[in-house]
Amino acid sequence: MEKDKLSNEPISSTTQSQRLFTAIAIPDEHKQKLRQWAEQDLDHLSFRKWSDFRDYHVTLQFLGDVATSDIPQLEQALYQAAAEHAPFTLGIGGAGFFGREQFPRVLWRGVTGQRESLDQLYQSIVRATEPLGFKPEERPYRPHITVARSYTGQQPVPTSVWQPNDRIAEPWEVEKFVLYATRMGQKPMYQIIQMFPLLR
Repeated sequence: MEKDKLSNEPISSTTQSQRLFTAIAIPDEHKQKLRQWAEQDLDHLSFRKWSDFRDYHVTLQFLGDVATSDIPQLEQALYQAAAEHAPFTLGIGGAGFFGREQFPRVLWRGVTGQRESLDQLYQSIVRATEPLGFKPEERPYRPHITVARSYTGQQPVPTSVWQPNDRIAEPWEVEKFVLYATRMGQKPMYQIIQMFPLLR
C-alpha cells in the first residue's frame, strides 16, 4: 500500500501558476530499496544531480506551467481518466540510460509488471488533458524512475551497473496516480497536490 499523503503545506492562492505533472507515486519501501542501491552500488559514480529518494516516481504526463485558476478543471479531467481504469501491478526493473551508455545523460531504473495497463492509463490521461490545451510529447512514452542526471566521471560507467539487480522489493499494486507540483530548490522537490483513484 502506498503511504504518500497530501502535503500539509498550503498552496498560496496568489501563485499565478504551478509546474505540474502526473505520475505514479512509488511506495516508501521501494523508495528505500532504490536509495540503498544508489548509495551502495553507485557510490563510486559521479553525477551532477542525484534524485532525492523521496522524489522517486514514474512520470505519466508532464503538463508544464499551469495557471492556478485552471487546476480545478484539470483535476476534474484527471478524475474522469482515472475512473476508466482498474488497479494494476508494477515492479522495478533493471538500470538503463538516456544518452551514451558509457557517459549517460540520465541513469534510471525501468518499470516491469502490467505495462500494458500503464500505457493505457497514460493514453487516457493524454486524451483527457488534450482538450484543455495540453499537448502530448512527440517521443514515445518510456516509463522509468530517474535516479541521477549528467554523468561527470572521467572513466566510463562500468557495465556492471546495467546488470540485473534483485535487491528491489516485490511488485506493488497501483491503486491511484497523483498530480505533482514542482517546488524548485526544495527537498523533496515534488509535492503531491491531488490523488486520483483507479475505480473501474
